[in-house]
Amino acid sequence: MTADTTKRWCAFVGLGTLILFLALILLVFLVDPYEIYHRAFFYIPPYKSTTQSYSNAGVAKSFSYDSVIIGTSETENCKPSVYEKALGGSFVKLCMNGGTARDHAKMMEMAFRTHTIKRVVYGVDLFSFVLYYTNQKMKTPDYLYDANLPNDVQYLLNRDVLITEIPEALRHPGREEDAAQRDRMYAWDPPEMPDPQSLRVSLPDPLPEQQAVDYVLIDMNLSYNLIPFLEANPDTQFDLFFPPYSLSYWRDRANHGYLEEDMAFRNRIMEAVLSYKNVHLYDFAICEEWITDYSLYYDLRHYLSRVNDQMATKIASSEYLVSTPEEGRMNTEKLKNLVLDRTIP
Repeated sequence: MTADTTKRWCAFVGLGTLILFLALILLVFLVDPYEIYHRAFFYIPPYKSTTQSYSNAGVAKSFSYDSVIIGTSETENCKPSVYEKALGGSFVKLCMNGGTARDHAKMMEMAFRTHTIKRVVYGVDLFSFVLYYTNQKMKTPDYLYDANLPNDVQYLLNRDVLITEIPEALRHPGREEDAAQRDRMYAWDPPEMPDPQSLRVSLPDPLPEQQAVDYVLIDMNLSYNLIPFLEANPDTQFDLFFPPYSLSYWRDRANHGYLEEDMAFRNRIMEAVLSYKNVHLYDFAICEEWITDYSLYYDLRHYLSRVNDQMATKIASSEYLVSTPEEGRMNTEKLKNLVLDRTIP
């Protein structure tokens, strides 16, 4: 093979490789299974809890909205259409199953950077605030969350996107109505429910010694992952709420020595946020009609979507609104007494 032939062959291979890469990039851009560049227009996107850190980037960038629902799996059954009807605005879900306070902060960072946000509905799960403040459930693909287009090559030439996500998207042709799509996103309402009796947790006698309270981690998460958003966005309404875990959940926590710590953490959060005029905090943890009705629960902590629906109505009517830290501490004492009341089955 002559030198000229070798050069032509190398040029041919190089050109072919470049064309292949450009074709793959164009394919990912056009199909765009995570909707990073545009809304899906000929298929139903594969919204999955296992890929929320990718899907949320697309939702945050490409959807039209002015209000967001933030939280863990306790918020995945929220229906944006229900919250729009109750509270006004245009909602999307930016939930993170099992998410930490840092995960939720990253979702809010993206929403505030790309849209004008009028309202944030935020489910405050205590377990999200007791890890180190930089901890995340999983590594976020930051190249999809920043404004640096060149590093998007990690998405445009992503093996999993090309081999798994694009074929899955193409297997579901069509287009859902926007409200139906946003409501269905991440929802997990189970087809079968457990026997409510199986969820009942009894208290031992005597109750185990309770853990000492350490505020360091929760204070760090408040300082880095929540308070800055309250202060930087005074015109945004933040509707924070404590989810209505079942009474058995709290009894299980007591049985493992964490009830006093959990109660103290509740009070700490209320003390930190209730001084802000743009914050409303709702304490659904003390809603007896819910937390004592085990037919509403899939497990000790997760409740059915009709509870999520009713929360929107209660927020709209200011039910279970906590106005002061003092009122919040009274609620905490009420919850603790309910947990320890052995007359409640």
